[in-house]
Amino acid sequence: MRTIEIRKISITALDTDAIVNAANEGLWAGGGVCGAIFRAAGHRQLQEACSRIGHCDTGSAVITPGFNLKAKYLIHAVGPRWRDGQHKEPEQLYGAYSKALELAAVHNCQSIGFPLISAGIFGYPVPEAWRQALAACGDFLDRHGDRSLAIVFAVLDDEILKAGRKALKGSGASRYQIAERNDWKTVDMPQQRETFRFQRAFTPNQMAALRRGNVPRAMEDKWFWFMEGDSLFAHRSWSGFCIYRIDFRPDGKHLVTVNRDPEQYACTDAAEDLQNLNRLLDRWTRDAYDSYDAWLSETADSLRS
Repeated sequence: MRTIEIRKISITALDTDAIVNAANEGLWAGGGVCGAIFRAAGHRQLQEACSRIGHCDTGSAVITPGFNLKAKYLIHAVGPRWRDGQHKEPEQLYGAYSKALELAAVHNCQSIGFPLISAGIFGYPVPEAWRQALAACGDFLDRHGDRSLAIVFAVLDDEILKAGRKALKGSGASRYQIAERNDWKTVDMPQQRETFRFQRAFTPNQMAALRRGNVPRAMEDKWFWFMEGDSLFAHRSWSGFCIYRIDFRPDGKHLVTVNRDPEQYACTDAAEDLQNLNRLLDRWTRDAYDSYDAWLSETADSLRS
């Protein structure tokens, strides 16, 4: 799974393989994010590990165990203090993210959680901080096309969250964005609906593709889908109507709610629904979902019928 996601959550609550501490050069416990991480990891043991390393340059990163954190590793990345943007602050902030990502790769991490480095007491302006963060993460994923890595930014401030999601949509890293409900027009499923169960196993890569979702980017793309928790919502792109809701179950016997409004959806019975849904899931769970190929296939199916 190669994704970039921004969540409203405490970074110490993430269950990623690694989380990143917004550290200082001396690697001592500080305030803000750094202080919270030290408390959650266990101050004494983490400080002992940091003291053995001793120092980390601005724009770089070092790694320690995660100790009491859910994360196996804790990566200490030192961002710059903001002066005026003319003293290598952008290069140093980009470098702190890049080095943290490299350390995660060396230690075979499949997921990593970041704070917005330098945007707290170091005074880095939030829009510029997001720009460097997303550029570094997008560039890393571009350079390592064969590596699976889920990147999560954990923020608690609503304005910083809003600014980050806006920045992600407008950045070159947007192709790694996880689809969310408000990324496209949505209309709730009409009252004419039916539920049924279907059994199907999904590989981790297939579930990752579904969790990434899809925001239409071409006229031919008929589907917008996203996941909330273990539920997938699939909407027709041109109308916004919800056609399918799939509640995934650990036993593989998934619950499907399907739109039964004939003005929005053509299938008329559960057997036809199941056939159509499995065909869609085959397309959606490919490594690279091709909306144009899906459009050609659906067009051909309609002509044959």
